[in-house]
Amino acid sequence: SRIVNHKFTTEIGNGSIDRDVLKKYLIQDHRLLNSFVILIASIIGKARCLEDRIPLCQFMGLVTAKENTYFERCFEKLGCAKEERD
Repeated sequence: SRIVNHKFTTEIGNGSIDRDVLKKYLIQDHRLLNSFVILIASIIGKARCLEDRIPLCQFMGLVTAKENTYFERCFEKLGCAKEERD
């Protein structure tokens, strides 16, 4: 109930969220995605054999494919410079 009725959830749902709040959220989420990709890559590097690596590589491709273009498009619309994201 607290999540569903949270100010952020309500505002993002009805389109009234402040652009700066949305930008901060997207930067944080993008950083999380970046860390997650690093984690997956390190697991791939430590896998025993190619057979064990292939499913993880496919998963990483899935995670990074459309997700990354979503962030790039949002950052462009919000005028978020690369320096702000890194």
